[in-house]
Amino acid sequence: MKYTEDDLGKEIDFDDEHGSYLQERIVQVVCGICAGSYIGPIRQAGGFLSGHMAYHDWEFKMMMSSEQGLVA
Repeated sequence: MKYTEDDLGKEIDFDDEHGSYLQERIVQVVCGICAGSYIGPIRQAGGFLSGHMAYHDWEFKMMMSSEQGLVA
């Protein structure tokens, strides 16, 4: 499903392999580090943000290791 800004605030019901989601609000979130954005159900928005934070945390650790001469 493709969501746009026109869908923001709407509530939807959907099923996936984990169960049924009822009255999930369509939201837009933006990564505070890279400005990547996501529009979709609030449940997946949390995953988007968590995934970005995990990636940027890893990216920062790699940069710090490199600066300290600890290259893998």
